Amino acid sequence: MNRDSVNRLRAIEALRAGVPNRDVVRELPPVQTDVEDRFDAILESTGRADEEQKPVSGLLLEGDFGTGKSHWLEYFRHVALDSGFICSTVVLNKETPLHDLNKVYSACVESATAPDRKGQALSEILASYRPDTAPRYRELLEWVSRTPGLDARIAATLALVAHGMDEHWQQKISQEWTGDAMKVVEMREALQLAGAQSIRIGKAEKTPPLQRFEFLTRFFRSAGYNGWVVLLDEAEMISKYSVRQRGKAYAHLAQLLGLQKGAIVPGMAAAFTITKDYAGEVLYGKKNDNDNIPAKLSGTKDEAYVGAAEIGMRAIKSKGTELRPPTTEQVREVYSRVWSLYTRAYDWKAPDISDRREHSQRTAMRQHIRSWINTWDLRRLYNYEAHLLVENIVISLEEDADIQAESPKVAERRQTDSGPDNDDEPFITL
Repeated sequence: MNRDSVNRLRAIEALRAGVPNRDVVRELPPVQTDVEDRFDAILESTGRADEEQKPVSGLLLEGDFGTGKSHWLEYFRHVALDSGFICSTVVLNKETPLHDLNKVYSACVESATAPDRKGQALSEILASYRPDTAPRYRELLEWVSRTPGLDARIAATLALVAHGMDEHWQQKISQEWTGDAMKVVEMREALQLAGAQSIRIGKAEKTPPLQRFEFLTRFFRSAGYNGWVVLLDEAEMISKYSVRQRGKAYAHLAQLLGLQKGAIVPGMAAAFTITKDYAGEVLYGKKNDNDNIPAKLSGTKDEAYVGAAEIGMRAIKSKGTELRPPTTEQVREVYSRVWSLYTRAYDWKAPDISDRREHSQRTAMRQHIRSWINTWDLRRLYNYEAHLLVENIVISLEEDADIQAESPKVAERRQTDSGPDNDDEPFITL
């Protein structure tokens, strides 16, 4: 089986599961010019953010279930990589809740890919990083030296990178920058090997996550990349958090989108997806977060989040870019492409079923595609002519105690006090 056949089969499998991948994007690029133009403008602005120091507002993509939000993120990923950016894609869930920005940061680092490398971007870049040839290494050093309150361990690990440590220590540095701190004795051993034992370091400090994002963005740029693009799927998960957690999540959304003054990360851009009805159901519905979040957080230890949380809620209300339902002509065009892809993938002429269902704007494109593929599967495998019924899925925006619960790792840290409390990260502007 040749490579093209494998790619086509992989695309069909992804469409059948409703989970887009690079093969799907190649065969079925999304179509909505205002979304494409907006993302292109964000990349252009982000690539020159250091020079102009202008805020770069990210993208909040809203749409109902099955309208192609994840498809767009996969498309954005390929555009970002082709444009010379490091890119990360993270699905917001129990393991990566938006109210805990340290966890989101770690997931972004672990999922980061580079346009010219295979494997995890940070590890790959560290393996070949040479300060004498890195285009913006001096800028990175200057930022580290002039940034007040920066953990001394960042300067220490940069000294190790400059020395050129072996693979073992490169992995340790990668883990340190991801959020899994080295023991003090380990770092001192590494500094001694590098002849930099004069650098004084201690236990890992509670570095604000945004500062971590900025350091790593600047590191990526120092290596010659245009910046860091972070794609975050399913922001509607915020609705399942507790009131306190929702307040923090809204604040983090505002910061990552570059909407909070004083909390901009130059060279980094973010795009979120969220369900279309979130504002009506959560901000102004039964939860009434628009009024309740500021009231509940004021006068508590989380009061510092109120201003940013209000910015985040306003963004959800008015700054979202809506994915429009497909037109009849667009459905026909996609059908033609999927029919051709299926026929070529299985070397079997799929029957024409384009007249099986009348077009309705209430039917999501994902539902159309999966019904076509399932119908063809049944005919091809069992010679069974199926007439499938499509049922619209309603996403629950109610609170979920299981999702609100902290992970066992964080609970263990609370008991042993062996590391920073991820959920209570310092909330300061840059």
